[in-house]
Amino acid sequence: MITVNQLHPLFFGEIVGADLKAEPTEDLRQAVQDAMDKHIVCVVRQGPITDEEHIRFARLFGPLEYPPNYGKRPAGRIAPELFSAGNLDPDGNIKPLTPANANIAKGAERFHADSSFNPLPSKWSMLRGVECPPSEVGGDTLFLDLRAAYDDLPQAMKDRVDGMTGIHDFWRGRQYAGLEVTEEMKAAMPMPPVHHPLVREAPLGRKALFVGGHCVGVVGMSDDEGHAFVEELYAHVTQPKYIHRHQWTVGDIVIWDNRFALHAATPLETDQYRRDMRRATLNESGEEGDTYEFRRRQAEAAH
Repeated sequence: MITVNQLHPLFFGEIVGADLKAEPTEDLRQAVQDAMDKHIVCVVRQGPITDEEHIRFARLFGPLEYPPNYGKRPAGRIAPELFSAGNLDPDGNIKPLTPANANIAKGAERFHADSSFNPLPSKWSMLRGVECPPSEVGGDTLFLDLRAAYDDLPQAMKDRVDGMTGIHDFWRGRQYAGLEVTEEMKAAMPMPPVHHPLVREAPLGRKALFVGGHCVGVVGMSDDEGHAFVEELYAHVTQPKYIHRHQWTVGDIVIWDNRFALHAATPLETDQYRRDMRRATLNESGEEGDTYEFRRRQAEAAH
């Protein structure tokens, strides 16, 4: 029997009793869908599963977005359909805690929605803890509820943002976060900006304020004005009352809806522990495919 507990006053469900090693059933799919509609972020308490079982579970809810260069990389330690997170290199060795590696990780420490900079509409992410360091040394993940943040806006601000369109730009978002971006980096992975509404319709008749680390401006505003405006909204949604901190245990699968929740990494400031996290990312619709290929097509269309 599947039960769901709420772990934060506003959101975040804990799904207990789901068996992801067994062949998926419609009852499982519906129970998870209902929990996500209500809580927006859920952790499935599950013992260790295989990459194949992870992928099978993810595909119950939509088409997969593959990591860049899917099918072109040599066989590695994880299934090619999954994104790798954590502190391990492709061979499974711990990356040394160098300034360069720490700088790369900084981008994930700002609240964001996965793939909001992609042309295809992102739906859910499913992150699985394969190897998890003790919480006291870092590596927790923070989540926040964009629905509750919208609910608390003054009515005048709700009226103002309704109908506005946000600009999502991966490279400019990294620059605003103080990270190095070179022309060579942009040429190697071209990602033209995309647009998403600032207010999105959430399940159960609710709305969500869709900003985050990749949202850098507003259509119709100057760069400076738009950036200042979305930063004002970002400061609102990242208030502590909207945030839940998840401490990982091996086998956890945390699912979040990228349209209505943001997440951020907490730094793991040691290379004495292994952290192996694997993520399936889902789009709302369309075909399964390589995220880099989608961006390449988008860049070609823009020219």
